[in-house]
Amino acid sequence: MIKKILLILIIAITIIPNNSFAVKKTAFKNVPIVVEARQLIYDKNKHTAIYIGNVIVQHDRITITGDKLIIYFDKTGKIIEKVEMIGNVVLKSDQGNGKCDRLEYYPAQEKIVLIGNAELKKGKNVIVGDRIVAFKNGNVIVEGIKQKVKTIIFPGEAINATVK
Repeated sequence: MIKKILLILIIAITIIPNNSFAVKKTAFKNVPIVVEARQLIYDKNKHTAIYIGNVIVQHDRITITGDKLIIYFDKTGKIIEKVEMIGNVVLKSDQGNGKCDRLEYYPAQEKIVLIGNAELKKGKNVIVGDRIVAFKNGNVIVEGIKQKVKTIIFPGEAINATVK
């Protein structure tokens, strides 16, 4: 059982767009986030920005698309506490691609959560689960609630992970 968990973790580390987090915070912070949608509703009292309809988010070399995006700001309105993309979510980056029903990003925790029919791919390798939690440090948690966790590993595919 432990060997299976370790293998899933090693594969997940190679699939998660881990290097997209590896950019220095200051350099990454200065890269603008570009959001496009059919509609924007900004609520100053709730500290939220809601984008609806064919939402496209681009940040550095990461693109996320979906039906609805909610950005939660702190009380100052300057710091993003949480980002949530809902409906038909697709994640594309140089390090791999993913899809899910809902994606949550927590900048302070440097954590991305793919929820509902979650799938991550790198090359031919694939990891599937109901919920995939990926951290900057490469740690990954994959949960199968309604379905079993599934990993497809192709021998010979490059593995860019270091296990410590």
